[in-house]
Amino acid sequence: MGKMIKVRCDGPGKHVNTVDVEAVLETDVVLRSTGKGKGGRSIPKRLVLPCRECAVGKVIITRDMIEANLGAGKDD
Repeated sequence: MGKMIKVRCDGPGKHVNTVDVEAVLETDVVLRSTGKGKGGRSIPKRLVLPCRECAVGKVIITRDMIEANLGAGKDD
């Protein structure tokens, strides 16, 4: 299990969703290449996932959120 973060959905209920950052990055995400290849893992600018509690809310995860949480585990 990877690094878990909690993110609120943008729906009327503002439900808290627990997201596994490692699992989200391992899914098949199609990205357009910018040609700036930094090597390593490509992190998208933002990911939009459906809320697990309601049908209208979306969970938005930004690159900054992912980098902050992946960077915290580098001391291993």
